[in-house]
Amino acid sequence: MKGNASKNGSKLDSIYSRLSRSDDVVIQDFRTDGEIGHLFKIITCCGMVDMQTFFIALPANLERLAHWIDNGQKGEEDQDSALKWSAGLIGSRMPLDNKNDIDSLYAALFSGSVIVIHNRSGIVFNFDLASQPGRQPEESTMELSLKGPRDGFIENIVTNIALVRRRLRTPDLHCEYWSLGSESQTEVALLYMDGVADPQIVEEARNRLRNIHIKTLHSATQLEDLISDRPYSFFPLVEYIGRPDYVVESLTKGKFALLVDGSPSAIIAPTNLMLLTKSPEDMHLPYYFVSLERLLRLMGLVLALCLPGFWVALSAYNIDQIPFSLLATITISRIGLPVSATMEMFIMLSIFELFREAGVRLPRAVGQTVSVVGGLIVGDAAISAGLTSPTMLVAAAITAVATFTLVNQSLSGTVSILRFFILMLSSLFGIFGFYISVFAVLIYMCSIESFGKPYLAPIAPIKWRLLIPAILIKPWKKRAEEE
Repeated sequence: MKGNASKNGSKLDSIYSRLSRSDDVVIQDFRTDGEIGHLFKIITCCGMVDMQTFFIALPANLERLAHWIDNGQKGEEDQDSALKWSAGLIGSRMPLDNKNDIDSLYAALFSGSVIVIHNRSGIVFNFDLASQPGRQPEESTMELSLKGPRDGFIENIVTNIALVRRRLRTPDLHCEYWSLGSESQTEVALLYMDGVADPQIVEEARNRLRNIHIKTLHSATQLEDLISDRPYSFFPLVEYIGRPDYVVESLTKGKFALLVDGSPSAIIAPTNLMLLTKSPEDMHLPYYFVSLERLLRLMGLVLALCLPGFWVALSAYNIDQIPFSLLATITISRIGLPVSATMEMFIMLSIFELFREAGVRLPRAVGQTVSVVGGLIVGDAAISAGLTSPTMLVAAAITAVATFTLVNQSLSGTVSILRFFILMLSSLFGIFGFYISVFAVLIYMCSIESFGKPYLAPIAPIKWRLLIPAILIKPWKKRAEEE
């Protein structure tokens, strides 16, 4: 016992010294009754421990620990009895043999465990009495629900896994815990369906998690970049979602999901462009309406990306391709304007991006009002002041509305950047610049992959058997018969 105390003495002094610098870490002494009166050091982190259970169970359990130590720490049954806390909670001994053991002690402490150290022997015990701050599952603010469930992910990884598990009550749903970040020790859960997910993709996910070496991991977005095939990719190579029902649907189709402790969203991979246009609400709406919505989203994607450049190329360079009646309307509306068509569109799109950013940063109710009312007022004032033409404003407005049809906000941001690229080439080379820029974007999308899967699948390479069901879905009865 003395050897153990001397071996851990310097390490414990280092632990006490390091933890004493934090005011939210409480190190207190507790002496048991009896002839010997064992002295224990108790370390807790404020706000992370169930204090009611802690104070009620503390004296009796430390007495049992002292009795077990007096008996020479003999017998597994005596050890189990000594380490048994109230309410069925079981403690464990923690070695301090190396740096990893000390890091594990810190991680347990800041996860809500109570660290108990016997002063004379230097034995360290860990009791999990965690009661971390959090909130109850509520509707996700990222994906609003009309007919679907209204429980969304929260910042607690255990609760998030339970939300998925209650919908998939099968042992085929595997959950693997990973600890990432040398300082943050952030828990990450890898979820997949055994026998459904591709084993090679799951193993690739493990390898990428294994190769992450950072100090702190604090968000799911950070993990997205760390596991992506291309860190500098313009397009999102994984999908994020805040609803457990959509995660369950993705898992049953062979995807895997990553949950990050402290993040109210899940990462789903592999993904492609067609999947990014899907909405979690699709599975809760009639098949004919969902098919129409998906077609509208694809059309919205094309319009949001290509309309500004296409309109500028036609109205400023290739005017011979415009019908005469429309050409007359455009020409009359542009009389007296001080700027070119390219500058008009650039100003309108920039104003739209400003309003969208303001709407996101302001409170929800105020932000929506600013976006709608501000757009109407500024648009009308711009026409009255002679800064833009009505036709150009209509093209910019259609582009703005089409952008809002995109479900994935990362994809929406990508489209906002690339449409300026298409607009620039279209303003320099006309319709040929438009075609060059569009083909450049398509070639780029054809070259990227998500965990080995083509990003434009099933469009490129074309697979009609998968393409048609991806857009025009079948009724649930037909899909159940095929399964």
